[in-house]
Amino acid sequence: MLSIIISSYQADYFSALEKNIAETIGIPYEIIKIENPGIMGICEAYNKGAEKSKFDHLLFLHEDVRFDNLNWGNILMDKYFQLPNVGILGLAGDKVKFHLPYGFSSGLINSGYMFVKHKEGDAKHFLIPQNPLKVKPMDGVFLAMKKNVWNRLKFDESIKGYHFYDLDITLRSSEYYQNYLVHDIDFLHFSTGNFGTAWVNACIQFNKRIYSSYDHVAPKQKRDIRKFWYKHLNKQQINFRTRLLYVLTMGFNKDTIKEATTFLLPFTIRYLQK
Repeated sequence: MLSIIISSYQADYFSALEKNIAETIGIPYEIIKIENPGIMGICEAYNKGAEKSKFDHLLFLHEDVRFDNLNWGNILMDKYFQLPNVGILGLAGDKVKFHLPYGFSSGLINSGYMFVKHKEGDAKHFLIPQNPLKVKPMDGVFLAMKKNVWNRLKFDESIKGYHFYDLDITLRSSEYYQNYLVHDIDFLHFSTGNFGTAWVNACIQFNKRIYSSYDHVAPKQKRDIRKFWYKHLNKQQINFRTRLLYVLTMGFNKDTIKEATTFLLPFTIRYLQK
């Protein structure tokens, strides 16, 4: 009933996940492994996998993950795929997306949700919602959709590499369907992500795209998003040129000049001293 597509480049992770799924899923399934040690972008890998699938429900999944509850396949099929006008289902996402350079989470309070653990022993630190959460952009660690939704949208293979493919397809999905977050699958992701130079450059390029599903951003929201993301990225391994491009793209005003300067200043000083 569920075709699971994985773009794989780490044999140990894939082998462990394959065993984990067999022990926990609780429904008929197939795993479609696309060997991808950097030979294609994840969009191409995912589309190749979906074309090979035999079931009408698809799950695009990272390989460095683990399911920690039984029968999660039944939860997905019987509860979430039955939601009205369902588009894409994920585990982390945000209610809004503005035309600013950042990831799936705006950083605004009570806007983004992540039903994912990132290390052993993590407790779920979020409230379980009474109803499924409606969102727009989502993180790509876990993306489930019906095959007819994938056929309509498909992953955009003009997006090379491994960044922002998830925002693209979930934003396009939100133009036709309703995306939802799955909150009751116990899920561990061994990686917290890499927000270095490559990610920021991909972010700047992605920000050039226009989506009809973008929300109108109020001045206070823009201020809070800028503050959050300048702080979030400040200690990442990002070169000076990319930091400068990011500041020019994200922008700043008198309310956020401190955060923008802090993000850029240590690298500006080193650059001028050369």
